[in-house]
This record gives sequence, C-alpha cells and structure tokens, in this order.
Amino acid sequence: MNYSIEELYALYGQYDTNIYITFHYQSPSFLNFGSTLMGTIIYTEEERNSLQATIQQEPFPMTQGTVRLLPSSVIDVTNEQYELAERYGFSSSDIFEISAYNRPRTNRFTEKDKKEVKVAGVIKLNGWKRQDLNHMNYGFLDSRLRRGEMLSPDEKLQFLGLRKYFKQDINVKPFSDWISGNDRTVRYFELDAQMSDLIIEEPEIKELAELLVERYNYRESLIKAEIDRSGQRLNEVAQAYGDELKNLRKVCHSFNEDIILFGTQIVYLDLERFIHIYARHVVNTYVAGNFTGKTFFQYKFDDIINIIKLVVESESKQIQAHFKEQPGKPFIRMGKRSVYYDGHYYRVEIEPSGRLLTFHPYNNNEERDADQ
Repeated sequence: MNYSIEELYALYGQYDTNIYITFHYQSPSFLNFGSTLMGTIIYTEEERNSLQATIQQEPFPMTQGTVRLLPSSVIDVTNEQYELAERYGFSSSDIFEISAYNRPRTNRFTEKDKKEVKVAGVIKLNGWKRQDLNHMNYGFLDSRLRRGEMLSPDEKLQFLGLRKYFKQDINVKPFSDWISGNDRTVRYFELDAQMSDLIIEEPEIKELAELLVERYNYRESLIKAEIDRSGQRLNEVAQAYGDELKNLRKVCHSFNEDIILFGTQIVYLDLERFIHIYARHVVNTYVAGNFTGKTFFQYKFDDIINIIKLVVESESKQIQAHFKEQPGKPFIRMGKRSVYYDGHYYRVEIEPSGRLLTFHPYNNNEERDADQ
C-alpha cells in the first residue's frame, strides 16, 4: 500500500492526529528510522492552504511527496533522527501502513473564532496553614537547586530573601554571587515573607511599602519603554488606546516572573518580555505605532500564558537536548521550522540563560516569509 500526500493530509494531517507509521522493509526511511515511527505530520501554512483546497476536489489527485513528522515524545529517537524527520522529512512512498486511534477529529487550523485552552484543574490543598507557605516555597526552590536545576533570576532573589528570613547565611558561594546590585529585591522578599507569616513590625511595614512603590515605578518604566519603542508618546497612547493601555497596566502590575518550562534547563518569562508580548500581540492590550500589522493570538486574553507554556512544552525534549549540546547558543524555531500547535505556527526564541526572548504566532504569510 502506498500513501499520497493528499491522502495523508485528508485522513490525518488536517486533524493533527498522532499516527504510527510502518515503513517498507529496506526503504530509505526503514534504514534511517527503523521499521516504525510515531508522531504528527508537520506542514507550513502554504502547504496546509494548498492541501485544504486540493482535497475539496472530487476526486483529488494522488501524488507522492515529502512528509515531515514531529516525533512523539514517548518514543526514543536520536537527535539526528529527530532532525531528519522534523526538518527534512521522508518520502510518502516509504510508508507501508499507518495506524491511528479512532477518535473525534477537528481541523483547528481552519477555525477562525477565539479558541479556549484546556488546562488541568487546580488542586486545592486542604489543611495547610498560611504560615506553611514560606516553608513550601523555600523547600521547592531548595530541592531544585539540590537536583542541579537552574533557578530564574527572580527565583534566586526570592530564595535569598527566604534564606535571610529563616536566619541562614547568604554570604557564601554561590549565594553571594547572586546578591550584587539586588539587595533591595532580596530585602523585599524577606519582608514579604514576614508579612505572609504576620510577624512584621510597624517600621518594617513602612519599609515594605517603600519597596512596593519602587517595584510599581519600575514596572511603569518598562511599560513606558515599550510604548516608546512604538514611536508614540504616552499621552498620545492614553488618548488613542485608553482601554488597551489600562488593560496593559493591569496585567503588567499583577505579573510575576513565570517559569514556562522546568528541567535541567528552565525556560522563564520575565516582566520585560511579558510586556512586549502583551503590547504587540494581544488584542486587549495592543498598542500600535511603528508595529502595525503584527499578528495576534487567537486565544482568549486569560489563556495566553497557558498557550505559551503548552507550545514550549511541546518542544521540551529538543530544548533540553539543544542546551546540553550547545549551551552558549539560543534555541530558535522560526520560519518553516516554526512550532505548529493547535492550528497555529509560532516563532520561539530562547536565550542561553533560559529567558524566553520571542514568542508570537505567525499565520501571516508576509511576516513569516520575512523571517526565513
């Protein structure tokens, strides 16, 4: 049995179905991957648009072509095999048989309305006291350090603040290296722990209030800097984008640095890049100017962080392998190698430190083609 690229798209590709492929014995793909391979077929936007139109024909053509596959995370493949399947692909004529679960299928790529992200429910912890929170936070950070995992910049300072709160020395290696220029932030986390445990005194409450004002002003300066990059003045933006600016300020002042991916190599989203994403690619907070024509997330406002985590998690195995083998180089997925997830293509760039530098959807030919 031979499969055409049109059949593969009609039966599996358009639904992003996870498939189990058996290759013809001694075919080039058999020699490269072994007898079987599991994953989802990858398409560029042009390929999807073209195939979507083609399968509307009766009968549609049956042609042999190259199939790119994103290997499933549950199978063991070498980095070379992963790149060969994901980047270069293999001939559809090498496929002998395909198996897939019989489940309801939806073409998410053709959906144009706002989408919802399904996430796991929140687990409620019963029976714990407010005073346990600092111990839980400290224990979580400490256990990750002991396992040799990274902490984000903000997590390091929170860890130092909690160490001070628990009367432990922070002037020893490696902690002393983290302090430089961050004394005020360390003090904020120390006082915040005292406030959480309700043991803070009046002079320290005043000091904490001053630190909170500093943090507020710092966030305002980052918002202003992002607006300045748009080529507009703050008062002009306030007049033209009143609700959007209000929404932007609201989400930015409530945001705390977030870990997008855990592991030996973490990926984190800091405030500066968070502001950039929300100011440029989220309709509710979009501030125009020199950046008109940007693509927007096709998800509800509150789902953006969730979709960032899901997309990055889908590349987790490759992110860990990349930074293990090339620790000084950024991880980049762009153009035709952009990450496909739930009907959209995403540009992802992660700095060697783990900082998420760039994340935005494409689904815009001009923007994506200029990003080759």
